[in-house]
Amino acid sequence: MMGQTIAARRSDGPPRKDVMARAPLTPQTLLERADVTSQSSEAETVLRIFHRRRQEHAALYIAEIRDLAALWSEGDEAEEKAVHALAAAAGLRAKLTRGEDRLRDAHLAVTDLPACFARVAEGALPVEWFEWLIRSVLRLTSHQRRLVDERVAAWQLEAIDVERFYRELRTLIAWFGADAAQETPQEQRSLFIQPSPDGDGTACLMVRGPIPEITAFGRRLDTAARAVQDAQRRALETGTPIPFDLDGDAAREGKQLSLAELRYAIAVRSQLDTGAVEAPEPAFRISVVVPVLTLLGLSNAPATLDGTIPIPPRMARELVARAPAFERVLADPIDGGYLPSASRTYRTGTAMAENLRLIDPVCAVPGCARNVMTVGETDHIQEFDLENPDRGGPTSIENLHRLCRIHHRMKTAGLLDPVRDEATGTTRWRIGRAAVCDAVRNTDLVTRELSDQLQHAWEQYRSDLELEALTRLGHFDDVLAESPMHEEQYRWGLHLLEHYCDPAYEELDDPGPPPLAPLPEHRPVPF
Repeated sequence: MMGQTIAARRSDGPPRKDVMARAPLTPQTLLERADVTSQSSEAETVLRIFHRRRQEHAALYIAEIRDLAALWSEGDEAEEKAVHALAAAAGLRAKLTRGEDRLRDAHLAVTDLPACFARVAEGALPVEWFEWLIRSVLRLTSHQRRLVDERVAAWQLEAIDVERFYRELRTLIAWFGADAAQETPQEQRSLFIQPSPDGDGTACLMVRGPIPEITAFGRRLDTAARAVQDAQRRALETGTPIPFDLDGDAAREGKQLSLAELRYAIAVRSQLDTGAVEAPEPAFRISVVVPVLTLLGLSNAPATLDGTIPIPPRMARELVARAPAFERVLADPIDGGYLPSASRTYRTGTAMAENLRLIDPVCAVPGCARNVMTVGETDHIQEFDLENPDRGGPTSIENLHRLCRIHHRMKTAGLLDPVRDEATGTTRWRIGRAAVCDAVRNTDLVTRELSDQLQHAWEQYRSDLELEALTRLGHFDDVLAESPMHEEQYRWGLHLLEHYCDPAYEELDDPGPPPLAPLPEHRPVPF
């Protein structure tokens, strides 16, 4: 009987609870909550913020959600939904993943949470509370969301405080318990590579999945590491070749590697077993813009891995030193323009392909963040005519970009239509039937540090020419007599040039020119 009662109660949904405020929300009670004095400037500011968020902000949010929801259609094919997500991202000026999330949230708001959405429109439910409600019900079924919508909309939302709302909502969502729609552990299998935000040359590999599988993998890794460590210990005792000493550390130190070192080495440097499928060796691409300065130690400008991940210059030099071969790209050092002429064939040359990877390390479609340095496709913006190349788009940097495979298929299907303005380098993307987005091409391949050094070198060169002309004409002493500042600038310029050409510069933790003799206080520092 008890089991039947509980089942019946659960089929009717969560219990209805009156969530009422202790006092109505008035301007006076609002100021008391804010702990500000009436008739003060602070009170006026608080009331303006409250009314703006309740009226103007809510109205803009409602209009945006309705527009986004109009882009959603249950019957759409996967590619159509992808086009709509691109259109949403373009309108929001956000990344593609954000566009996808906002499109999903808008659809959920108008279909599964209509009562609460109406409370937002009338100003009773703050936008931030409503967005938290959306995130809280993502794992519920559509029927369960409507039950939550009905319960929450009946609360005294115009008067309760934020802590009460969040507390009551958590209690309501927890009522569904195991009935909440959740991904199974098998459905949550995933692997992510997260580069360090510090740009220190490290990254984190995150593996998620059913705990028995992850635990078994960890134990296999530990067992393998212990077996290799025992073999290394025996090899050191007998003088035989040391197994798995990939970098020669065990032989150099005269001791076996630690278990932590071996777990890491086995995990990242063992051959992957893919059965009958032959997997190619991964190739590291290092795009070092104006590489001579960094590789020769004349600059500490960082390199980039896969076109987007910064790595320290010393690591870049080590990787280049160990590389069996690397490609040299001839490009303009200021704007990154490709110097050789266009190809008359469909396929790009090696140097042109490398230069294109530097320009488009991620998919060129606005909002897409997929890296295409290694896995991606080169696409002609104006289609290449295989039968008559003169009538089609040329194989040139100006008519090429890199796309991920998904968006390349969508462009081939006519769902995406880019047109590039050769004069400005801007690409106008027509997404689907209506959305239009302009994207400026990345041609700034010079890092900020290298750009500053090039600018200093150019200014110094021009100053040298002027001083040489003045000296040759016999006017140098006259100029110094009128403005001693020129002499200080000249000495400072020579000082900078000597410093940046010093090979020891790369060893500095905080690169910068050493101090020159102090200038008089009334003079500004040159440059």
